[in-house]
Amino acid sequence: MDRDGRTGESGRVSAAQRDAWQGDTSKERLLTDYERLIKDFCALAGLRDHESIAVGAPIEVDGITCSITACRQNEANAVVLYVEFGAVPSGREASIYEELLVQSYVGAPDAGVMFGYSPVAKHVVCVQHLRVNEITPQRLVDILRHIAEKAVEWRRTYFLKPLETRAPGANKLVSAGTRALLGGARALSSVKTTR
Repeated sequence: MDRDGRTGESGRVSAAQRDAWQGDTSKERLLTDYERLIKDFCALAGLRDHESIAVGAPIEVDGITCSITACRQNEANAVVLYVEFGAVPSGREASIYEELLVQSYVGAPDAGVMFGYSPVAKHVVCVQHLRVNEITPQRLVDILRHIAEKAVEWRRTYFLKPLETRAPGANKLVSAGTRALLGGARALSSVKTTR
């Protein structure tokens, strides 16, 4: 049978015809959109072993551990990025986790960004869902760098408002949720959507 579905004169496909047809079929054409995106991303970023990276092998982005996987519900068409933000300091868990819940509430609907806790790493992880057909390999590089920058910022501030910028008489750190209620949308300036 040839590629157009035609068989030889006898109506049968010879082993040689089948092998030639299978050999002609390029592996590139068999890649899903997700696999092609990851392969092209790895080539652009100078990363080896795109197959391992496509199934979550860790990569470093500006010193921050990240991984990329296909979305379990839509493996061929959706990407899930995991970026390790780090450990929560002892004694500040309540205010930090509250802020992360607010950030997830604000970021999940529009940007697909959520925060979670990795039981394996015992660290806060930022998770972002993206559609394969809406990003390019360069855009994936840019998004990972942006989230890595946010991880560095989080390790410094935990996205909490510093003491010196609080209103007089305030004796607690103010969460973004409180800032949003008191100061409007610009209070959430520490959360930026990807470009």
